[in-house]
Amino acid sequence: MDNQKEHLDYLFRSLQHHPSPYLIYELDGSLKWSNLAARYIFRMDNLKDLSIKNIDQESIANGVNKDPIAQSYETPIEIQLRDITFFIRTRVHLIPIEKSEGFFLIEILCPSREGLEALKQTISCIEFDRIDLAYQKQVDLNTGEITGIEALLRMRDEKGEVIPNDQLIPQIEGESLFSLVVLASLTKLSEFLEAKNSLGLEKATIYLNVSAHTVMHPEFCNVFLDYVDRMNLKPNEFGLEVTETAELSNTETAAKSLKTLKEKGIKIALDDFGAGYSSLRYLKDLPVDVVKLDKLFTSGVDDPTTGRLISFVIEVCKALNLEMIGEGIENEEQKKAMMDIGCKIGQGFLMHKPEFLETFKTKINSDD
Repeated sequence: MDNQKEHLDYLFRSLQHHPSPYLIYELDGSLKWSNLAARYIFRMDNLKDLSIKNIDQESIANGVNKDPIAQSYETPIEIQLRDITFFIRTRVHLIPIEKSEGFFLIEILCPSREGLEALKQTISCIEFDRIDLAYQKQVDLNTGEITGIEALLRMRDEKGEVIPNDQLIPQIEGESLFSLVVLASLTKLSEFLEAKNSLGLEKATIYLNVSAHTVMHPEFCNVFLDYVDRMNLKPNEFGLEVTETAELSNTETAAKSLKTLKEKGIKIALDDFGAGYSSLRYLKDLPVDVVKLDKLFTSGVDDPTTGRLISFVIEVCKALNLEMIGEGIENEEQKKAMMDIGCKIGQGFLMHKPEFLETFKTKINSDD
């Protein structure tokens, strides 16, 4: 027993100054320890500031099997920090202990010291209501009709200034960011959804960005299902733009979650198509409604090879009865070229630059 205690003391000392945030969570549900990095990102004076509201119980049950070798799995966990609640992406390690079921070592995924700073700043933005959304129209390139609206994440600093995305977002692994901000983003999105009909946008779909990893997790799937019920949304009124910036380890699980969301009337768009790992396989395996062609293709639409590739994607979408949206249209030449090869819906600075809700409402009303 003394040898076991010595080993645990060594583990805690080793992790105390580790650059990744760590928490110790016992099987009785209590939080027992945190290292300096965890206290830093959560700005904790003591452990009472933080509690774990929800952790993947199925994974826990599977892990508690008396195996003497530690097991681990990645999962978002729901955290209560003072008065706010959010999800955060973690790697959970089940550490076995002799004569007991052990405890969980929760590692908050953080790629670097810069990522640690970004996590702290993002959590601060959530706690002090500095999460915002800017809205960009998706339009029929022939008629100018608004077919959809993409809600784009924006975060503000202590002075209220928008933090440039390239300063903050790349420092946080994509899935961690989506996990962190999804609840706060849905709260902000509610304001737009409550106003959309009065703005003449009854037929437009309002899209929120998520990652495929986020959607496939049961807790997030339930969050979106509950949101549709709470907001009393009609089919296709709300959509998710699923990024494919990371390879999915289990497309079968992702497809099951997306099918559940789709059956609820949530429209599913595959974002940044062509920039990720397995675009065509995702079209085959995932129940998507919309393909959003990555802006890198739009910027090179005049190149004959790129043009043929776009034409190929358009034909695939037609064959599968999918909508296609060309992203990143910035000038008339790109718009005309996309229309010439059959792309009907576009998004980009030429048609509309992202605007916060009040500006969006003012301008759309003045257009009337």
